[in-house]
Amino acid sequence: MPLDNLQHPEMINKATAVARALTPELYAYLVSLLPTPEELTELCRRYRESFAASLNGDPEQANICEEDRVAVSQVLTLLSGFGKAAAVKDPGVLGKLALHHLVSKKSAAATAVGSPGSLRIAFEPSGKPYAALAKVSGAKGYEIWCCGGDPGVESNWSLLAWSTNCKKIYLPGLDRNANFLRVRGKRGNKVGPWSNIVKIENL
Repeated sequence: MPLDNLQHPEMINKATAVARALTPELYAYLVSLLPTPEELTELCRRYRESFAASLNGDPEQANICEEDRVAVSQVLTLLSGFGKAAAVKDPGVLGKLALHHLVSKKSAAATAVGSPGSLRIAFEPSGKPYAALAKVSGAKGYEIWCCGGDPGVESNWSLLAWSTNCKKIYLPGLDRNANFLRVRGKRGNKVGPWSNIVKIENL
């Protein structure tokens, strides 16, 4: 433990300072950071629904789904951190929270998301556009962003599609005469570097 090597006077001073800081108000605030069972259940319900709605390729629904995913990830990260800290008193807390598997994945979580290769775009006879790229190391999914203006202006870019499959990613609403595309790999809150920009009108 990080405090095990403190001498008695240091430990007493440290504990006294924390006792002064841990007011009833601060204690109540810390507890409020943990989600209630009802809050987590509602968050999971929203995430399931937004994910299902995003499968039709609607960029707005994809953005909502991504926001819900981040919210769920934050809650699980908070509970996981609490479970690890609580292990000094009860090593079984992570297991009771069904989060024990995260400990064994620590080394994988530290792995960086790799750089994507070339993004390939193809159009079916019906005109539907699809993208494909080689699997990116460390990535669990892929974000494809599009730009209808100056690609050098970051605010011109927006999320077009999200997929866990790198082989055939449907690109809804793509204007082949105007858009630029780029892709990056993603795992949880970690994102990799962007690919080279693809200009659709050159296809």
